[in-house]
Amino acid sequence: MPFLIKKKIAVICSISMLAVVGCKPLEAPVEQVQRVQFVNKLVPTAIKPTEKISVVKSQTATEFLCKDDVVIKVQRYQLKKDTKSKRRTNANQAIALTYGNAKHTLSPVVAKVGGKKYSNIRWTWFEGLDRIAVLSDNSGNILASDCKAK
Repeated sequence: MPFLIKKKIAVICSISMLAVVGCKPLEAPVEQVQRVQFVNKLVPTAIKPTEKISVVKSQTATEFLCKDDVVIKVQRYQLKKDTKSKRRTNANQAIALTYGNAKHTLSPVVAKVGGKKYSNIRWTWFEGLDRIAVLSDNSGNILASDCKAK
């Protein structure tokens, strides 16, 4: 019995709340107007001169003439000397190699035989001690052989 009384009270309360809420007249939403301020005169903006310091590394480029008149250009950056220890800081630097219309940066790799070897994911460049170089791709195909510096 007390359960039924509680249930009746809950139903009466919910109906009365709906009646109170439902009696309020609906109002249209207020339209929001954006105010735009027009500026008639143009304000000149002064561009401040900034000091831009750019460091250009000096480069040395060597052209190699290979078999079948293929020209390969190898660019090496000049090494800077450490002023405190009087030794070269970057003994093994990367080179930029241009073959045809493609230019790639090759990193130094440890060579099994005497000479310098550079490679990246596509190419391998090997300069022997006799100053003859070979360019090959990653699958071992020789792109340019018997390259001699001009």
